[in-house]
Amino acid sequence: MMETITKKSATQLALENLRSYVMNDSAQVGDRFPTEKDLCALLGVGRGTVREAVKVLISQGLLEIRPGLGTFIKSKTPMPADSLSDWFLNNEVELQDLIVVRSTLEPLAAKLAIERCTGEQLSALKKNQAGAIKAAEQCDAAALAHYDEEFHRTIFVIAGNVLLIEINDIISRHLAQFRQNTFKIKNNIDNFIPAHDAIIRAFETQDTALGEKKMRQHMKKVAKDLESSKFNS
Repeated sequence: MMETITKKSATQLALENLRSYVMNDSAQVGDRFPTEKDLCALLGVGRGTVREAVKVLISQGLLEIRPGLGTFIKSKTPMPADSLSDWFLNNEVELQDLIVVRSTLEPLAAKLAIERCTGEQLSALKKNQAGAIKAAEQCDAAALAHYDEEFHRTIFVIAGNVLLIEINDIISRHLAQFRQNTFKIKNNIDNFIPAHDAIIRAFETQDTALGEKKMRQHMKKVAKDLESSKFNS
């Protein structure tokens, strides 16, 4: 039996329930899997949560979609796990929490920093970006993680708010492994460089509104990259 989920946006809990359903002795290979509508009702979650959980089971080889017929149980033995995909999936909840906080603080820091930024500090951001571009060309995940952490911390330092700097340092410690892993995926590298370029342009023009906007867009893209990394790594 599947247990009703009461936690909002609980993709991981939905996945655990659906995997248990597949592994149960009463389920057999070749059986038709419950419809999306039925799963939503059984688990008490929305369609998006169900879809993401089903995607993972398909990627693990437990389910398959037969065009025009529906979703069926393909196997009761998962394919060998992709450790990187698993890491993103297993750490999804904490990472999403961090992105929520960053989505509030990073645009504020960008605004304050643009208001205070000196020519020397702008040069530091540009130097950082030049290093990141070289690291991206070499697909050097460790170097990119360093440049990303340094770029964002520099913005908080320029902003000049001690409390914001302390909060960012705490967040950065929690993001350390995420930064190492996210830059092992080429698509995430490709998204990272243009985002930082756009933020630097806002610094160059001293446009605080643009800076806030571009930083907010950057955080939204980070959230999307996290989602796709569970399936494409």
